[in-house]
Amino acid sequence: MHAWTFLTNFGDSAVTLPLAVAVLALFALSGSLSLLRGWLLVVALCGFSVALLKIGFSDCAAAGPLGRPFSPSGHTAMSTLVYGGLALLASAGRPPGVRLVALIPALALALAIGVSRVVVHAHSPSEVVAGFAIGGGALLLLHRATARATLRGSPLALIAVALVVALAMHGTRWPIEQQLQRLAALLHRDVPVCS
Repeated sequence: MHAWTFLTNFGDSAVTLPLAVAVLALFALSGSLSLLRGWLLVVALCGFSVALLKIGFSDCAAAGPLGRPFSPSGHTAMSTLVYGGLALLASAGRPPGVRLVALIPALALALAIGVSRVVVHAHSPSEVVAGFAIGGGALLLLHRATARATLRGSPLALIAVALVVALAMHGTRWPIEQQLQRLAALLHRDVPVCS
């Protein structure tokens, strides 16, 4: 497997969504309700934002830089939120400097996943930037929503569960993009956006 493909697979929804659900389950089991609510809200907001933009722009072939409709990178958006969110949540209740240090490798991973999307010709740089902006906005909301929260349980347990899920799901692909394209075709048949 090509190194860029190996890297890009860590951003697939088949990895990031199970990661998000595993984190949600940990918060539910530990009784960390404020973290659970914040996490659920931002994951839903990030996913729906990407989906709505993909559906909305799907009828606009001339609008995209690659000769196809503009499509923000869901891999980049969800990687920014999920991996960045894991870093923020694992360092919840710690001083701001510690949280920043925890965030740097997570954002570096998200950035590398974004670059991989361009290298494998799945997205243009502007689509990756759009994904990074969506995920970064959701991450900022998570930071604000959980600024005073503390993680119940060990941050190492959170990281261990995340590693197990990410490695177990790596290489799996879910056809979410194709499903969004089908939905968009149905919607735009009756309501053209860019025609």
